[in-house]
Amino acid sequence: MKGLLETLGFEISDDGKHYKWTYYGDHRYVATAAKTCSDGRTGMDLSAIIEKLMF
Repeated sequence: MKGLLETLGFEISDDGKHYKWTYYGDHRYVATAAKTCSDGRTGMDLSAIIEKLMF
C-alpha cells in the first residue's frame, strides 16, 4: 500500500508512532496516521484523509 500511495504523489515518513503523509512534497497538505489500528474504522478514516488531501 505504501508503494501505491507513493505512486499517487504521497511522500511517507515513519518517524515516531505515526506515519506522516505529505502530498507532492507540499507542506500545506500534510496528514498523520497511526502505525497501529485502533478500531474497525481505521481503513475508512485513512481513505477519508487521502480524499481530503487530493481533492
